[in-house]
Amino acid sequence: MDNRYPKLTLTPLEFEHHVRSMLDALGHSILEYKSEHRDIIQGVDGEYEIDVSARFEFLGMSFLVLVECKHYKNSVKRETLQALHDKMRSVGAQKCALFTTSGFQSGALKYAETHKIATVKVTDGHSMYFTKSMGAELIEPPPWANFPVVSGWLIDGNHGSVVSADHGEFLERFLFSCL
Repeated sequence: MDNRYPKLTLTPLEFEHHVRSMLDALGHSILEYKSEHRDIIQGVDGEYEIDVSARFEFLGMSFLVLVECKHYKNSVKRETLQALHDKMRSVGAQKCALFTTSGFQSGALKYAETHKIATVKVTDGHSMYFTKSMGAELIEPPPWANFPVVSGWLIDGNHGSVVSADHGEFLERFLFSCL
């Protein structure tokens, strides 16, 4: 979550594909998992285009998770999460998540915590490298370190947990533990 690393230079479409790969990283442990990019889902009040959807079966029941990707310059506002939560209820999804390149306003994080919405800040993959110094000077990872181009941080209260195509366990626990 360190802002000293370079900003991502992804197009919105590339950003959505990276988010889908992060979500797919956790699909290995559930049955009949599939994800869709730009899925059109019928709700009680109309159709919605969802950036990434994930469907799976667990304990003989079908589940749907909605994921919105916001490639913003400014922090995500509470209203954006409210709109996602409304879509979730309209289409009958069980969970939702919002991935952004910009971070979240405090009111948005409070709303997400109250409604159990996963919030993930997507960053340059080098942000996975932390040292004890954590000073003002950026310390580059060693050349042998193999970090993804894109990673993310699941923001849960005062904690941040890494999310990437290789590390989906924290997001998986957040999204699927309360179903």
